[in-house]
Amino acid sequence: MIDYTTGDFLFRLAFRYRGSVMPRAAAIAVPSACLSVLLLYFEDHILDARDTLGLSATRTTIIWAVVTGPLVTMLSFRTNQAWGRFWEGTGLLHAMRGEWFDSASCLATFTCSGKCTNPEGVDNFRHTLLRLMSLCHGSALDELKHDETESYEVLDITGLDDTTIKILTECKSCGFNRVEVLLHMIQVLVIDAQERGIINVPAPILSRVYQTLSRGFVNLLNAKKIKDVRFPFPYAQVMAVLLLFLAVFTPLAMTSMLPHGGWCALGTFVPVFGLYCLYYAAEELEMPFGEDHNDLPMTHFQAEMNSSLLMLIHEGSDHVASLSSRAQRDFESMKESLQDARNSLHNFEVVHVHKGPSFRQSMFGASAEAKPGRRSLFEAVDMHSSALEHEDPVKDSTEVLSPAEEAGGTPSTTEARTLPSQSTPTMQNNATLSHADQGAGTSAEDALPAIFPREYSSRSSFDGQAEYIDR
Repeated sequence: MIDYTTGDFLFRLAFRYRGSVMPRAAAIAVPSACLSVLLLYFEDHILDARDTLGLSATRTTIIWAVVTGPLVTMLSFRTNQAWGRFWEGTGLLHAMRGEWFDSASCLATFTCSGKCTNPEGVDNFRHTLLRLMSLCHGSALDELKHDETESYEVLDITGLDDTTIKILTECKSCGFNRVEVLLHMIQVLVIDAQERGIINVPAPILSRVYQTLSRGFVNLLNAKKIKDVRFPFPYAQVMAVLLLFLAVFTPLAMTSMLPHGGWCALGTFVPVFGLYCLYYAAEELEMPFGEDHNDLPMTHFQAEMNSSLLMLIHEGSDHVASLSSRAQRDFESMKESLQDARNSLHNFEVVHVHKGPSFRQSMFGASAEAKPGRRSLFEAVDMHSSALEHEDPVKDSTEVLSPAEEAGGTPSTTEARTLPSQSTPTMQNNATLSHADQGAGTSAEDALPAIFPREYSSRSSFDGQAEYIDR
């Protein structure tokens, strides 16, 4: 599938050859335009032939309109149907992947309790499940193509036992569907794991996995419906005949209406070229599964599924999330934190407008185009944690001078602010901002607003840049 940006210049889209239907349409439209020029050049010699055939200027125009009207209607119908098939196909593939990954994720979660009693069995179950699910998804995508190449990305197929590989290799020679064989293997694997205590969940909860596996397979069958059922032949045949008539009668009609050679050629080329482009574009979209440039990215879908499955065996996949000591637990602090986040999102939009998209930050990490020195949300959280860990609450004080000391005495230290544990979230954020920015050598504006809240001022400086005020 061709990836392009809607903000591209028009000439970049107009002259892109890969995946374009324009060369095929031009192969018909250019000869038709040349024919119109030839007819116009020999107009004096063919007048008698026109009169003999009854092809006067008025009659030729009427015939051209009669041919073009039904053709435009049928092309609109076919284009609408083709786009519907294309969109339905991509929706079904995403739904299939979502159902099957949800099944694998649930099964991996159900084995968490067995890691303490049988870690080796849990590890073998998960790795076997991942290989079978990767094979199942890849085989499903391969079945949707016209030519099943059996060449797709799979997670370590050689890691399966020899008997399993033999069954999967010989299943098609026996007349079996490989996806159905793999789904049955997964269900047998789940039952075996339940009997051995690797999966220890109630039966009603485990049955949900079978439902998601089934729904994914139903989505695959609905996608195969698009592959197996083509656009009705009678419609396609009538459109082909009308398009041929169009290529012939358009030059006859244009030579009667446009006596100038250049305008006649252009008037012939544009309608023929445009209608043939619609016809070929509909042909491209009707069958979205394959290896053509305008087909769905099946290889990319398989790569995404494999990446998702690999996550299930990552060392952090079974991590149980919990709260840290800096978590805000009362209503008022949570409400203030939410307001800070809303102000920060507003600041994001202002920076995006004034400085361009390259300065926009991601919540979950620094963007590749981010301004050097700006920190992501999680980088700022780490700095906040480090600052709180190294901060001494006993020495957390501010030096102030009494009137007598201002006159020349020694300074005395008094407690001028509360301890971090008693301070408000905004005070903690501002304190962390000052310490972190001094250590990193960056300014306050370069720190992430989502962690270090700021209020946006409606005033703007003379150079058009937005101003921010620390809370």
